[in-house]
Amino acid sequence: MSSGIRIVLKPILIINYVFGLRIAGLSSCSKLWFNVLYILLLWSIYFNFLPSVISIYYKYHSPIEDRVFYVYEICTTLVSIAINIYYNTKFQNCLRKLDIVDNTLLKLGLITNYDKPCNKTVWFILGWFVMVMLTNCSTSLYMKNELNYNLKSALIYIFAMNHCFHVNFIGDLTTASILQFIGLKFDQINEYLQNTMKYKQRKRASRNQITYSHQRNISKACSNKCIMWTITHLHVELHKIFREIDLIFGTQMTFKMAIYFGWIVVDLREILNALFINNYVKYNIMAICSYCSWLIHNVFKFLLINYICETVVIKENVTTDLLNKLSFFNCNIEIREIILQLSLRTVHAPFRFCGIGFFQFGFKFFCRFMMSVATVLVIIIQAQKTKHSSFSNDNNN
Repeated sequence: MSSGIRIVLKPILIINYVFGLRIAGLSSCSKLWFNVLYILLLWSIYFNFLPSVISIYYKYHSPIEDRVFYVYEICTTLVSIAINIYYNTKFQNCLRKLDIVDNTLLKLGLITNYDKPCNKTVWFILGWFVMVMLTNCSTSLYMKNELNYNLKSALIYIFAMNHCFHVNFIGDLTTASILQFIGLKFDQINEYLQNTMKYKQRKRASRNQITYSHQRNISKACSNKCIMWTITHLHVELHKIFREIDLIFGTQMTFKMAIYFGWIVVDLREILNALFINNYVKYNIMAICSYCSWLIHNVFKFLLINYICETVVIKENVTTDLLNKLSFFNCNIEIREIILQLSLRTVHAPFRFCGIGFFQFGFKFFCRFMMSVATVLVIIIQAQKTKHSSFSNDNNN
């Protein structure tokens, strides 16, 4: 049987390998070092070319916050690459464990249709490509109109400048695709448990009409016990895989959340300055379009990872609830003990994707994040308005 998770992740993993974000899944030590050398060579060429691009770009456009955030973005990229190389063995083990979970579900009669997750992965990549072209082309047109750059030169500069922004987005898509696959496994388990509950309900309703032999009851009890053991261990294994994915990607996602916060605030500040403080009639419309495209880009990246994390946690909670409800339909004491142990494990080790233990990704974090952005934005706008008013008064005097 072909590997399901690798079929789903194959397009994104190829892009990761090409852009030097992680090493290929090869077992040979020589090939491993070859991949590491490829990553070092690729990024060495980029960073040798980057200083000249930065000096040209910031000759006319040099706000201090943009420089700080840009350096932070580069550092986030380097940290992500280092983490991916360090945890490469653990990452490959996670993929193998997901293969085992997939094969176990297949033996339970749950066949996975990979067309839908594969199509989602393709849409992720197409969305990434559209975002790259939209943000880079809008910024290039802004440079052409405002700074009198040649369009071809502007495109080269912007693609080189924004390379780290876009490869970091590839890392987000990799995380989202793996979590989406784990959510798919929970969906299959939930479907199996729901069908089992319906069968138990029908069996209870027709208990007075159907007579089973004593030997068949013993055989069926053993079968139910084995199935419950299997379902419980699948749940525990998915929980472990999820925690390992959190360990691998949690640190870099935390760094990215911080940089998304900064860029969203800057983009909103520039847009609101153009519309409400400056004379938007005189302000170049292309600049507003450029900042709007970057705002959409950053908000989408932030929303994507939080949405995926929230949905996976909800699906896991549904699995736990179904197992608890199923315990009421079983008279077998051992099966109830199995479910009780799973419930206790869930209480003591909740299922969540955290940012180095500081916060939990999801809708609550998204709401708090946007409230923080709004608070900082109001402070910045008030400071800008006060500065603009004082400057106008000085000129009048």
